[in-house]
Amino acid sequence: MKNRYVLSVCMATLIVAPFWPHLVAATSPTVDPLPAKPKLQTLDEFDCIVVLPPAGKQEPDRFALGDAHGFLHVFEQRGQVWDEVWLSEYFESGIAGLFLADVNLDDLDELVLYTEDGRIHFLDSAAYRLLWSNPPGDYASITAMALHNVDEDEQAELLFVADGRLLIYDGRDQFEEWRSDQDNITATRIVLGDVDGDGAEEIVLNDGFVFDALYRDLEWQSPEPFGDRIRLLDIDDDTIPEIIGEFQGRFLRVFDVDLRRMKAARR
Repeated sequence: MKNRYVLSVCMATLIVAPFWPHLVAATSPTVDPLPAKPKLQTLDEFDCIVVLPPAGKQEPDRFALGDAHGFLHVFEQRGQVWDEVWLSEYFESGIAGLFLADVNLDDLDELVLYTEDGRIHFLDSAAYRLLWSNPPGDYASITAMALHNVDEDEQAELLFVADGRLLIYDGRDQFEEWRSDQDNITATRIVLGDVDGDGAEEIVLNDGFVFDALYRDLEWQSPEPFGDRIRLLDIDDDTIPEIIGEFQGRFLRVFDVDLRRMKAARR
C-alpha cells in the first residue's frame, strides 16, 4: 500500500508539474504589471512602414503604413495603443514601398511611396499633402526601390526597377537621369555598398546584377540570384562586405562579388 501511495504521488507530480506555474499564477494574488510601451522597432523589417518624427516637442510618436489596397495610413500613439489619425485618398494600386527622406532639398523630410503599378508620389510628412506624382503611364510596374545619393549632387536619388530596367531618378527636379540597357531585370531588392573593394559603391540587385553606382557600368551578372532578401556584411575579415542572401524565408547563401562566386563552406 505504501509503495502504491508513493507511486501515485510521483505520477501526480509528473502530470501537474508542467502546469504548475500557470496554476500558481491563477491562485496567487498578483499585481498587474504596467503594459509595455509599444516598440516601433518590431516593424523595421516591413518595406511599407516608416517612423515619423513627432510633430512637436510634446506631440505623440507617429508612423505611416502603406497597405496592399492602395491607401496610406498615419497612426499616433495614445497611451499604450495606436490610433489612426489620417487616411489618404486611393493611390490606384497597392503600395509597394515607403520611405522618409528630404528628396527635394527643402530641409523637410518627404514621404516617398511607390505603387506596384508604376506610380511614385511625394507627400508632406507633417500635413500629408500630396506634393508631386509621376505621370500615369510612365511605368507599367515598379518592383524595387532604394533612396541613395549616387552622384556628386547634394540629394538622394531614387533607384528603382521598372519594366525590366534599373533606373536612376532625380528627386529634386523629378526627371529620369539614367536607365540600364539591360531589360531583363526582375529584382525586388536593392542594396548599395562597396562589394568588390575598389573604393566605390555598387548597386546590388537581388536577382544577380551588380552595377557601378557612379558610372552605372554593369560589373557582374551572377548566374544565379542572390536571394529573396539581401544584406551586406564582411564575414571573412577581408574588409569587403559579402552579400548574404535569404531564400524561401530561411535558407542563407553568401556571395563574394570581388571573387565573382558563391562562397563555399570550409571544413
